[in-house]
This record gives sequence, structure tokens and C-alpha cells, in this order.
Amino acid sequence: MALVVLSLWVLTSLTWADVIPVPANRHSVYWNSSNIHLRREGYTMQVNVNDYLDIYCPHYNDSQRMVGTGEQYVLYMVSYRGYRNCDPQLGFKRWECNRPHAPHAPIKFSEKFQRYSAFSLGYEFHVGQEYYYISTPTHHHGRSCLRLRVYVCCSTDEFNPFVPKLEKSVSGSSPSRDRLLLTVTMLLLAALFIS
Repeated sequence: MALVVLSLWVLTSLTWADVIPVPANRHSVYWNSSNIHLRREGYTMQVNVNDYLDIYCPHYNDSQRMVGTGEQYVLYMVSYRGYRNCDPQLGFKRWECNRPHAPHAPIKFSEKFQRYSAFSLGYEFHVGQEYYYISTPTHHHGRSCLRLRVYVCCSTDEFNPFVPKLEKSVSGSSPSRDRLLLTVTMLLLAALFIS
């Protein structure tokens, strides 16, 4: 009897492990000249597949408005050579931090490191690859380049290389729903055996 219960528990655990998603991590970067990590070459942030990178633009409150115009940047995703030389022409414009006095909070841009994008303009990231972000200041041209290298990694237990088939289901069921039905059926049978 204990063997049956243990077997059902293992089966249920394995079934639910496929259904319950692993939460993604969020990584924050404050994109401004006071972030010393961005001013030197070689700063690398490691992310996993499906993690997010949140870029916070420079932000100043109303009392700081008179001090100056505030830092403004155009951020680019570039090749390694563009990263090394801080050359935006070797990439494409990703975001523009051009509202340093935005009301209430800083402007935030988010990048999701996903293998596939349903959005036509979305970017797809590959495991084991590095991606490079640089910026050029629009407020002074004498400042040094800000740069970020992102390495997309994954742990083998969280990575699922299974790609679902894109065929229409006649019955309207899905593999997750079928596993759930199997689990519920097994639990009901176990309850009958126990009672």
C-alpha cells in the first residue's frame, strides 16, 4: 500500500513539474554615468532564458530641473566590434532615454531573453551567446561610452529544449491538460484503493 502511495506521489510530482512554470528573474540596470559598471569595458551580466533585463533611464525630480538638462542617451544593441569601439553604426537603435524629467518615475525599458518571439519586431536570444548594449550621450559628447555585455545562460534543469508541434488539435486537448487528467485519475484510483 505504501508503495502505491509513493508511486502516485512521484508520478504526481513529475507531472506537475512540467505544468508549473519556473519564475523568471528580473535584472535591473540604472543607465547613467554614475553607474561605474557601465563605464568600464568587461562588465558582464549573466541571465537565464526567460529572464528580464530592466533598463532604468536617468531621472530627475522637479527640484533638479534647474541644475541642467539631465543625462539623455540613445541605447544600441551592437556587435562585439561595436561594443569594443563604442560604435553605434555597428548595430541598431534599441531604446531612447530622452525624458529625464518624466513625471513620477524614470522611464523603464524591459528586454525578455527568450528563444522565440511571437512579436514580429521582437528579438530572439540564443543560449551561450553574448549580446552587447552601448549608448551614446545626447547631452555631452565628451563623456565616455556606457556599455553592457549580457551573457545568456541556462541551467540544464530549467532548460527544456522541447519545441511543441504546430499542428491543430482535433480533440481540443493539450499535453498539459492530458497530464492533468491522468494525474487526477490516478489520485482518484489511489483514493479508492486506500478506502
